[in-house]
Amino acid sequence: MKNNVEFPNKTCSIWNFMHGRSLFVILVLLAHAYAQYPQVMWWHDLNAPSFGSAATGDIDNDGILEIVFGTYFNDENIYALNAEDGSLLWSYNTGGCNDASPVIADVDGDDSLEVIVPASSPYHVYCFKGTTGEIEWDVSTGYPNCIDSPPAIADVDNDGSLEVILGAWYGNVFALNGEDGSISWHVNVGTNSYIQSGPNILDLDSDGDLDVFVAQWSGDYRVYALDGENGSTIWFSDVPQDHMYHGGSFADVDEDGRAEIVIGSYDNHLYVFNDDGSLHWSAIAPYYVGAPTSVADLNNDEHLEIIFVTYNQLRVISHTGSTLIWSCTTGGNIFRGAAISDIDGDDTLDVVFGSDDGILRVLRGSDGAVVWTMDLEAHYGQTFEMDHAPIIADFDGDNKLDVFIIGGYGTSSQPQNNHGRAYALHAGDGTGSGWPMFRHDLRHSACFHGPWTAVEEAHEREAVALCDITLRADPNPFIHQTDIRFQITDDRQNITEIGLKIYDACGRLVKDFGRLSVIAHQSSVVWNGIDAAGRKLPAGVYVCCIEDNPLAATYKLVLVD
Repeated sequence: MKNNVEFPNKTCSIWNFMHGRSLFVILVLLAHAYAQYPQVMWWHDLNAPSFGSAATGDIDNDGILEIVFGTYFNDENIYALNAEDGSLLWSYNTGGCNDASPVIADVDGDDSLEVIVPASSPYHVYCFKGTTGEIEWDVSTGYPNCIDSPPAIADVDNDGSLEVILGAWYGNVFALNGEDGSISWHVNVGTNSYIQSGPNILDLDSDGDLDVFVAQWSGDYRVYALDGENGSTIWFSDVPQDHMYHGGSFADVDEDGRAEIVIGSYDNHLYVFNDDGSLHWSAIAPYYVGAPTSVADLNNDEHLEIIFVTYNQLRVISHTGSTLIWSCTTGGNIFRGAAISDIDGDDTLDVVFGSDDGILRVLRGSDGAVVWTMDLEAHYGQTFEMDHAPIIADFDGDNKLDVFIIGGYGTSSQPQNNHGRAYALHAGDGTGSGWPMFRHDLRHSACFHGPWTAVEEAHEREAVALCDITLRADPNPFIHQTDIRFQITDDRQNITEIGLKIYDACGRLVKDFGRLSVIAHQSSVVWNGIDAAGRKLPAGVYVCCIEDNPLAATYKLVLVD
């Protein structure tokens, strides 16, 4: 590992150029040069690349983020690095490749974060204590059930605790109890298939409970909706005609109040499925669509756009599928898709991705214009294929977004030749929400709506509240109105105002209450199911969110007819 903050080349001779000028002017120009992006914060050398992606969270409770990822053959470790400087917090050698992206969550309800990582070839799922890397539990999926599926986290069986949901080879899908790794349910959806996709977690039968969506590699080339409570099949579709490696993204793409699932296939198609399994629309691509999709409003038109990759082309298509808005062709495969955030702080989202040509790209979401690029292969000095999706967060506590990505070279046939490097980069002046893990969130929506995506319960938040707060509503479910109340239970905090917002089930902001006065550590507000434009909202699930640092809390609301 080496810390290496770099100035742009034009600053190398700044002292000679400014000879005789005032020290004040020199410092101003230096500050201006320093503010340019990208800049390497640090790097960490590895003996193999990392496939999939990383995850970030404050796993050691020091108030600063850490970054967790696994490595391929010839390295075979799970690493937890301090995000501010790349120093090692802890590592664990699994004895095999670790292809599936990790997740960070409090899966056992002890108010501390755990790190959950499937080790692909050892056929094990590990749950590590975030602070120390100590194993809390590990479970074998059994030989030869290799795991390439990034796990999702949610309470799918309605027992009040979180489950870890993932797929494995030979058609197996598991829901493991987060507290101890025991099996909540296990189903097989075809022994000739491989479930390499990361599961998507959403309501697929309109019963108000969470379900599981997975896709087959090989076999029947089907997509399956599984009941979250027991894994039974709700529906399946055999519309795709070839492999699907990565799972879908989901959001209310057609604005009908229900989520759609967007997934690519090796049959050169992008598919959009309704939540009942019917095909909404499909689009033909020039090459296979193997990378994961993402969804966001990239051009501020209040409609969602779909970001997908067909081999070496990243494309942005309209929510109707009828218009290709822009595309970018690179010199290599873009197999892990794109992350989305407002990197440069211009109130327009940007698309961030790496490719096998060794170049990390940040493109403006509205038109694909280059925000910046960085040739990491040139910096590294050898092959730097990025088979790794970037994550985005404020790694060093300066309130600006940074980017983390890993590249290198890795094969299973001659692993002794493998090598890699992890990079953290100062990315821009953006101060908003990042992309903290593969597929954005614990339910794998891969949809960027702002600080909050889809219906997430309080203990599933990526941010950990820094002081205690309770949030409740009564009645709930409600028909006409509900009284939303919150109380701050930490007397050390002198908070006089707080922000309160309501999101719909697909993560769109529907009501912003602005700044509410806090008196004697508590406040309340009545919500009548009306959105910001004064329209009556349809029946459904909504999420009330407090998003004021150092406070973070959510509460699920149910509006009924």
